[in-house]
Amino acid sequence: MKYNALLLEAAGRHVGLSEWPGTKHNPEVIAFFEASGHGNVRDDETPWCAAFVGAVLAEIGLTGTGKLNARSYLDWGEKVEFSAARPGDVVVLWRGSPDGWQGHVAFLVGFNGDKVILRGGNQGNKVSDQRYPVSRILGIRRADAAQAEMGRPTLREGARGAFVLDLQDQLRSLRYFAGQRDGVFGPRTGAAVRDFQNEAGLSVDGIVGQRTWAALEKAPQRPERQLTASELRTRGSSTIKAADTGKVVVAAGAAIPVIDAATEAADKAQGLLPTLTAMVTDHWPALLVLGLGVVGYVLWRQVTAARVEDARSGAHLGR
Repeated sequence: MKYNALLLEAAGRHVGLSEWPGTKHNPEVIAFFEASGHGNVRDDETPWCAAFVGAVLAEIGLTGTGKLNARSYLDWGEKVEFSAARPGDVVVLWRGSPDGWQGHVAFLVGFNGDKVILRGGNQGNKVSDQRYPVSRILGIRRADAAQAEMGRPTLREGARGAFVLDLQDQLRSLRYFAGQRDGVFGPRTGAAVRDFQNEAGLSVDGIVGQRTWAALEKAPQRPERQLTASELRTRGSSTIKAADTGKVVVAAGAAIPVIDAATEAADKAQGLLPTLTAMVTDHWPALLVLGLGVVGYVLWRQVTAARVEDARSGAHLGR
């Protein structure tokens, strides 16, 4: 079941996406056809439940049946007995007649009495969680047997999806990544990958292939460095220097009450260091003019604390 949670999470990111009324067609639905190997379909009116399943599988590096017939998934993956079904399994229902050719395919969310809850595409013309009679289930399948030999996909900047979330989680647990866990392989994730590859003795290209995946699985946690702001200042940290400059400037400002909203926004900021550094170093003249000296002082404190934490964890060593 190692893919089940990833599949359900990946499918969940599309919940709410729907067909467009009228003669126009939602390009995101059309993208499901492209991702599942049917780029020739250019509308959102062609039944797309199997295209959605295939696209979600492809999103995390797995392979579907390559067909738009929902019942094709009865021969995909590993057969799962009803009693052993788990969230994230692929469920095939009959439509029209149990002996016919029509069907519906989606991901299992759970059971509620005599209903099965499925997360799928083309459910009410959108991606949604819907209830269906358990009596309509033709089969339940699981990805493990079909995909066990494929491993994780190769990732690089621009990639998105559940495997990127997995990558970010691993890098964070090893103290290489301090950015936002968003499933987007952006510059900060790429920098963390390159840092890891460098320390692991791998080719430093920022591309996560099988060697990098394997090294992540075996790597020890990066040791936390015992550093202080004073030591970083001595070493010439540009961030600490910028924060000190901001401190001196805002100290001359009027000491009016701190604006709670500004502090709360700073506290909640993802990627705290670059956000706060920019706020203090780029906007201190405005802070001074507006009389927000106290706010600037609070931000200076937070920039310094964020830089020390980054240094201890190993992030942003050059700043």
